[in-house]
Formats: sequence, structure tokens, C-alpha cells
Amino acid sequence: MPSIPTAASLNVPESKADVPSLREGATEFESKSGTIIGRGGDVMAQMNATAVEFTELVSEQLRAKGAESIEAARKAMEGSVWGSAVTGKWADAAETYQQLAANYTALWSEAVSSGFGVTAESAGVTGGMPGDVASRVMDNAMAEAGAERLAGMQGVVNAAYETYKAEAKTAGSHLKQGPTPANLKALAAGGTTTWALFNVFGAKAGVPPLDGAEGKRLAEAMVDYLAGKDGDIPTTLLAKIKALLSLGLHAQDLQGQPGKRLAPEQLDFLEQLFKGMDIPWNDNDPNAGNLLYMLPAWLKDREVPAADQSLILGAFGGGLLAVSNEKLGGGFGRLPESLRNTLGYYTKKVDDFSVPELHDQLIGLAPLLGATDDKGVGLGRLQGGKEFSASLTLAVSDFYSDVMARRPAYSVPYTDLEQYVPDLLGASTRNHEANYELLTGGFQHPDLGKDTPEYLVRSLFGHQWKDEGKAAAGLIDWIGTDAGSKDKATVDRATEAAYALFTTVTDRDNASGIWKESAYDFFTDSYGKIGSFEKAPLGAANGAITYSMAKAAVPYLDYFAETDTGGKDRLFMSQDPRAADMYLSQQTREDFVELIMGGDTSRDKFGAEVYRNVLLDAHYADSWKDTEEANDEAMRTGRLMGLLDTGFQRVFDDANVDANAKTSESTQHANWARAGAAAVKEVVTELPFVRGLGRGTQQIIRQVAESFKWTPGVSQSYDLIWEKGVAPKPEDFDRKGDPSYEQFNFAVTHTVVEQQLKDANSGLTIEDVRKADARLVEQDAKGKWQLRSADELMKLHEPSGKAADKGMYTYSDAERQLHRLLEEKLKTKVDKFNDTFNNQRKDTGS
Repeated sequence: MPSIPTAASLNVPESKADVPSLREGATEFESKSGTIIGRGGDVMAQMNATAVEFTELVSEQLRAKGAESIEAARKAMEGSVWGSAVTGKWADAAETYQQLAANYTALWSEAVSSGFGVTAESAGVTGGMPGDVASRVMDNAMAEAGAERLAGMQGVVNAAYETYKAEAKTAGSHLKQGPTPANLKALAAGGTTTWALFNVFGAKAGVPPLDGAEGKRLAEAMVDYLAGKDGDIPTTLLAKIKALLSLGLHAQDLQGQPGKRLAPEQLDFLEQLFKGMDIPWNDNDPNAGNLLYMLPAWLKDREVPAADQSLILGAFGGGLLAVSNEKLGGGFGRLPESLRNTLGYYTKKVDDFSVPELHDQLIGLAPLLGATDDKGVGLGRLQGGKEFSASLTLAVSDFYSDVMARRPAYSVPYTDLEQYVPDLLGASTRNHEANYELLTGGFQHPDLGKDTPEYLVRSLFGHQWKDEGKAAAGLIDWIGTDAGSKDKATVDRATEAAYALFTTVTDRDNASGIWKESAYDFFTDSYGKIGSFEKAPLGAANGAITYSMAKAAVPYLDYFAETDTGGKDRLFMSQDPRAADMYLSQQTREDFVELIMGGDTSRDKFGAEVYRNVLLDAHYADSWKDTEEANDEAMRTGRLMGLLDTGFQRVFDDANVDANAKTSESTQHANWARAGAAAVKEVVTELPFVRGLGRGTQQIIRQVAESFKWTPGVSQSYDLIWEKGVAPKPEDFDRKGDPSYEQFNFAVTHTVVEQQLKDANSGLTIEDVRKADARLVEQDAKGKWQLRSADELMKLHEPSGKAADKGMYTYSDAERQLHRLLEEKLKTKVDKFNDTFNNQRKDTGS
């Protein structure tokens, strides 16, 4: 029969920590901090109560005394404050364990004395049961119940004791090592930051105790400063602003941790701060301006040092973003009332608003939000809430919309916002969820409804920006990156946004009748005279936007290469990873690639990615089962290349130039082929495991891995291309002998040979290549022979057409020699791939 646990059965390890002595030690450390500069407890009371400028507090006192070393005193105070904090935390840990140990000892004793709650009824003892049997039944029941209770309580005690030992060890190492950055971070993570720690070590010590009252006091201090005439900011006020910044940095760290939120007191601090700043500058004239939005101008007028301006603006901007973020516990309802009264129109929380007031708010907000970037105060990753971000993006759009210009409220001439837009959109488009909702119509403009996505891209992408659309591109620039995420929800969001982008900007119907022409016509033909264009396309006006469009398309090249079924655009979002998420009509594919081809950098980006995608497939020719599989691969890749040709041709047809288009096109294809070949070599050698993955996964890995390393090496032939030639139509000439095709054939053969050389079982060695043609190889720094790169062979041996170059060694010569090195079976597959590819390329497009 199992034994019944007794009072001694629970093992509660003893803590020998003397908590009162530890508390006394912490107090002693703290008292030493004050006496170092001769001010005793009053200085520590001040440091523990609120934000103060520690350096100023120490140095002024010592200067008065005259002889002491300020630096030595500062270090000594730092050590004392650190010792006090660590010792106090250790005392808390020891006391916590001792209380738990005492509680569980008492609980166990009570459980034993009560027989673990077992009664005759619960044990199953009946009236007719013999006494000895009833006793055994009761004992068994108590033994079973006691064992279960003991296991549970012993587990809690053991875990608490292990935590206690770990904290003891940590406290010892912290005291020995001192306030290193890592130790400060660890202490802050444990929720130990006090005002004293923050005042001494700054944001490295974490967020000090902040609440609504502290937020109100900071607002009052700012108001007092701005109402005065002194240009210098009081050191105590700067210390409070640094506390605000530390909260922004804390919020930025939390937003990457699911379920993590700011504490209610911290949110109250932010809400009360902005409530206190959201007041008229002049009580007697409410129309004179709002203090919050006048802050940047006032700091500039006061000639506040640039570093202090950056600190103040960035801290306040970060506070606004944090308090608006729903995932951090904030939200639109916590924003200043003035913002809720204007941006609330876009959330349908208010029926109307003052456009002039919104205009002034945007001008005031821009420096605050712009100062949050990583060049400012390091809050470049901090996001505003979804409602705030989406509303802000729509508000900016309204000032650049032909549709809104027809509304009387927007017809008044305002200050051009363009200088402020990068800061505004730079902050609002950080929230990818807000961008997604806007692009897919989940968040709608109150006046445009379901037409919001098209309205938005027309407004933001339709203006010719001085920064070439870099800020506006933030709306879509994230899609390509998020498509490579390991999180399925993030990938799905990117896919839906990509589909919305592809189909919105290429829409030819203009079914709503809101606009004068279709989206496709608008983006290809409405930017006025730029360079060789009388009616320039999007890429010529805003190259940064088409570059982001190219980035967004790269992870979805499979959908651009898919067989044309003649069907319409459709979004499936299948839960089966083997199934398609979308289908793009041939018209949509051609139109979107045409938009990309309109920009020089986007053209190079997309063209080189297509070549690399094609060449990476060819790289694994030895694994193709037969010529039929080679044919299938070539059909897919030929369609991609046909799209490039079509987009290229359309853009040239729009340009007012007259020269040898065939030469220009071949030159561009040569650039793409070289860039693609170089990237394939780099990615395949760095990521040998790619071969074992499906093509869709390969694309994602290539997108993430490349980091655009090849971009600086891509030949930028903008002047050559736009100043020469109208693209030829397929029927205008015979593709046979076209250098762009020959270069592709060479690149395919080269990449297959390169893979064969890496495969020890292929039978092909570098010595075989050297014997075939010594010009194909070179020695590395260690004297080892290696295959010369495709990029080098094409670039250095590209005939100029001049008589002096007649008979020179070309990539065509190199291709013939490499081709001879392939075994017959592989040669047949490569030939089939190249032939099918070239035929499909000619048959794709319009």
C-alpha cells in the first residue's frame, strides 16, 4: 500500500538571504551617492522623484566646492546608484522566494492535517464496509491525493528556488561587472528601472516610471518654456524629453513581439502629454495656431541647437506614433483631439472637417514624424497605428488629387506640401497592414468607397515628385520583402497586395467614370514632356515608384510566366501551398511589365531578375528528365522574356526618337544577361541548398538573398536607350542572328557547364575546358584554374562593329567551345531548351 505523505514530505529549500540587511545595503549605496558631492539625501530624493540632468546636477555642485574631480565623482555616483539598484532587486527576489516558501510550507501543513481533502464519501467508503477495509480504502485515497498534491506543490517550489538561485547569480555578476550596456539592458528587462537609474544612465537603463501625471507635467514644462523668451532649453526639461524618447524606443522594441503592449500608465503618460500640448497658442485668439503643430517652427525661431531640435521633435513624433498604435494598446481614440477632428473624417468618426486646419496640421506634423527616422533619434522602425497611418496617407493623397481638387473645400490655394510629403508618407507607410488595407480596399476613403485603391495610386503615383516618388513608393515598397517572410499571414498579405497593385494600375476599363481616362492610359501617357517623350510614362516621371513595382513583381514571376488561358484576372489565395494564389491575364502581365520598362532602374532591376530566373532554371539542366521537361521549362521562361520584349517595344513606340532600335534593344538585353549571369553564380554558390527546393521557394530565397548586390554592376544605359531607336515589331526583322538571342544562348550554355564543373560525378573537369579552349579559363589568386565568368566573357568580347574588331574572339566563339564540352544527352536538352525558349519568346506579347 502506498504511504501517505507527511509534513516532512515537501522539500522547501531554505534561503539564507538576510533581506533586511540587503535593504539596508541598498539604502547605504544610495546614501553614499548623495554624500559624494556633499548633498546627502536631498540629491537622491530629487533623482528618485523625477527627471533631472545628472551631469549638471553633479558638476554644478562640485564646481562650487572647487577642488574635486567632477569625472571621479560622476563615476562614483554611477557605481553607487548601480549598486543600490542591483542590491534592491536582489532583496526583492530573496523576499519573493522566502514568502513563497513560507506560504507553501503552511499550505502543505494544512493539506496534510486535512487528509488532503479526502472524505469517506469521496473515497468510496460505504456503510456496510468492514472497518479494516474502509481504513485501507481511506488510506489509499489519501495516499493518492497526497502524492498528486505533493507533485504539484513540489514543482512550484523547485521552479521558484531555481529562479531564486539564478537571480542570486545574476545579482552577483552584475555587482562584479558593473553597469555594462548588457547588464543595464538585462536590469531594465526585469522592470527595475527607477528615476535614479534613468537619470544616471539614460535610455540604456530602460523606461523610467511614467504615468498620466508625469505626462501632464511634461506638457506644462514645454508650455512654460515656449511661453518664455529664453532660447536655451532647461536641462531638467531636456531630461524629461529623453524619458519620452526612451518610451518611444521601448515601444519600437515591443512592436515586434506579438501580444506585447505598453503599460496603461505609459499610455496615460502619452495621452496626457499630447492633451496638454493640443491647445491654442494664444488663449485670446484660438485661430492663432495650435501649440503642438507650431512646435517645429518655434524651436527653429528660437535657434535651438540642431541636436536638441532633433531630440525634441523625434521624441514627440515617436510618442504620437506609439500612442496611435492599436497593437501597443493605443489607438486612434488616444490621439490629440485636434487630430481626431480632422483625420477622423477618414475613419468615418466625424462627418466633416476643416481642410485648412488639416493642411496646417500636416505641415506641423511632418518635422515631428520625419525626426523619428534612424538618422534622427533611431525610431525608424516605429509604426503608427493602422487607422492613423491609413488616414494620414489618404490625407496627403487628397492634396494631390484631381478628384479632390473639384471639391470647393480643396480649391483654396495652399502651401505646396511637397517638401513635407517625404516625412509624412515616410512615417505613414511604415505600417504594412495599413498599406495593405488601402491597396485592397479594406480601408476606404469616405468619398471614394470601393474606388479607393485606384484613387490612391493615381494621387500618389500620378504627381511628378522631386524625389522621383521615393516617399510615395513606400505604399508598395514592402511587398517584395514581405513575400519572402517565414510567416504565412505576412506572405498572404503581400500576395493580396501585389495582386491589387498589378490589376489596379493596369485597369483599362475606367468603369467608375470618376476619371478622364483609364488607369493604364493615365500611367503610360499623362506626365507631360520628359526627355524624348511628349507624353511620358510613370517610370520617366517617378523612377523610384516603378523600381518598387519591379521589386513587388519579382517574387511572383511564376504568375507572369504561366500559360495564357485567355482568362481574366483572378485572386484565389489557396490554402494549399501547391496551388496557385492568383491568375493574371496576358493583358495585365504585358501592361504591368510595360510600366516597369518605363523607368531606367526598374527596367534594369526587372530585366536582370528575369534573366537570372531563367538562367537559374537552366543551371539545373542535368536534372531534367528528358527533352520534354527542357521544353516545358523553356516555354515558361520564353514567356517571361517575351514580356520583356513587349514592354520594351511599347515604351520605345511612345518615345519620339529615331535610331537603330535593334542595336539598343540588344545592348539592353546584354546588360540584363550579364547581370543575371553574375547573380546566378553568386546566389547558387552561396546557397547550395536552393537546388532541393521548389521553384516558388527558390524565387523567394533569391529575392531575399541577393540584397540587390548586383545592382551597382548593372550597366545603366539610360541615355543610350532613350536617345536611340524605336523598338522593332517582331514581323519587322528575323530574330536569327539577333545578338540578344545569341547572348542568351551563351549564358545558358555557360551556366550549365558551370554546374557540371561543380558536380564531381559529371565527368567534366576544368582541365577539359582548358584543353578545349584556354581562353575560357583563368587562374585565381592561388594559381588555381577556374572558368571565366559569363559576365566577363560577354562584356570583354562584345564586338563593336568596327573594322578593327573583325575576327576578334567573341562570346559566340566561347559558346561553341562550351557547347562541345556537354555530353550528347545534355547537349540535346540544352538545344531543345534554347530553341523552344526562342520560339516562345517570339510568340509571347503583342
